[in-house]
Amino acid sequence: MTKVNHRYLTDKNGEIYFPKVHVEALLGIEDTDSENPFIDINNKIYELEEIIEDQQKVIEENKKFVERQDRILSDMIGDTGWIEYQVPPDMKNKAVSSGFKCAIREVRAGNDLIGKHFVVRSIRLNMSEIIEASMQIAQLPTGFITDNQSFIARQNGYRHPITIECLKDGKVMAFVHPDDQGKKNWVYQEFTWLE
Repeated sequence: MTKVNHRYLTDKNGEIYFPKVHVEALLGIEDTDSENPFIDINNKIYELEEIIEDQQKVIEENKKFVERQDRILSDMIGDTGWIEYQVPPDMKNKAVSSGFKCAIREVRAGNDLIGKHFVVRSIRLNMSEIIEASMQIAQLPTGFITDNQSFIARQNGYRHPITIECLKDGKVMAFVHPDDQGKKNWVYQEFTWLE
């Protein structure tokens, strides 16, 4: 192959440059040589563009997959923590003053996107001054109770248990045994159920 003297191929700043030439102008390079990178350059560019286009499609599909997985996993597990609810002030947190507060909590695992999920809900009761046969002792946020729930709550060791009902409209009702009505009954208990 013939060597080209580069000393005359400089730009205005003295930097060496290589002029653009046709393959036929280069000595020693056959225009039918399959190993020659200058032959059929347009086809090679087209092939590279096709490869790049295919890779872009793969990248877009992967991006959509990752976004979907993010949506699925982002709300896969949720926990509200303990949230206090409405209780008359003269009853609230008075059964055990140093104990937990009247609060509700929702913990969920899974979601509708994966087709399987469940919710664990809990309520803490720390109330006193329960005296009537049937009385509303609290109001929960609407939607917390999906189906009515009923529990037997303990109180003073010498008295009958109190039945607690959590209704779909958010009311928390206490039912006191006739022997204990008119007395200052109290409830300090936590209940949990699965939905």
